[in-house]
Amino acid sequence: SIFPIHPSFRVLALAEPPVVGASSSSSNRGQQQWLGPELLTMFLYHTVTPLAKAEEMGLIHGLAPNVPKEAAEQLLRLTDSLRRTKDPTAQSLASSLSTRQLLRICRRLSQYPEESIAHAVNKACLSRFLPSLARASLEKSLTNSSIQDTPDPAEQTRDYTCVVQEGVLTIGKVSTPIYSPNQKMKVPDVLFYDNPQHMMVMEDMLKDFLLGEHLLLVGNQGVGKNKIVDRFLHLLNRPREYLQLHRDTTVQTLTLQPSVRDGIITYEDSPLVKAVKHGHILVIDEADKAPTNVTCILKALVESGEMILADGRRIIS
Repeated sequence: SIFPIHPSFRVLALAEPPVVGASSSSSNRGQQQWLGPELLTMFLYHTVTPLAKAEEMGLIHGLAPNVPKEAAEQLLRLTDSLRRTKDPTAQSLASSLSTRQLLRICRRLSQYPEESIAHAVNKACLSRFLPSLARASLEKSLTNSSIQDTPDPAEQTRDYTCVVQEGVLTIGKVSTPIYSPNQKMKVPDVLFYDNPQHMMVMEDMLKDFLLGEHLLLVGNQGVGKNKIVDRFLHLLNRPREYLQLHRDTTVQTLTLQPSVRDGIITYEDSPLVKAVKHGHILVIDEADKAPTNVTCILKALVESGEMILADGRRIIS
């Protein structure tokens, strides 16, 4: 059972540059000095520099051609200023505005040009959960880039209602046809009292849902995240699969679930695999509780639509 290595076998490794000044064992924020004498001699290195402002602008206009030009320029001006600064607080904010995140904001702006850029930036940086110093730094950068969050006077009096008429769901100003599922029993149905705040969140979710994005709801305990999700899927008439993560979740349990039938343990597909197969919505509860290796697997699935299951099967986009 000895297998010789094929002559055309190669390893292509990707990594972020090591942090100057971090010791090899330092685990502060995971910044180890991984590039040691052992690794140096094994690879040939190529560095990829960050995109220049003009290149990034070209990329954004290529992938989101309908984005308002002024909005895209303001966004890039802000991101560029955050990336160039020496202030570590501002630099940590710049990582939230990666090229992928900018593309996402621009795709949404090209569909809904009336939306405020400041609101989109605050959402991308999760400003509501930032420490006060970082939040002040973000507000200062927004002001310097002349991005103002102008409150819409009609916003206060706007009627946030959801209506289903002739197979079309309308939440606030956004409409979509209702889905007709094969499995009606998997569509959630919960007791829900409409209120403007939850309606605003659902309208926001529907905009991103229609753009084909995966959604993450972040909020303190007890603010009604599960209720909003269930109500949202009920209105859309979408079947859902439910998966709750915890600190003992493994990659194995993510893709296979054991069940006892007639006294025999059988392994069947987990809700994740079923959702992928049938096109259902996968609701992952407590997503922040899982170990890092499980989160990395989910990241690959969300990012590239690929995942290798524990039994050797493979999900591809």
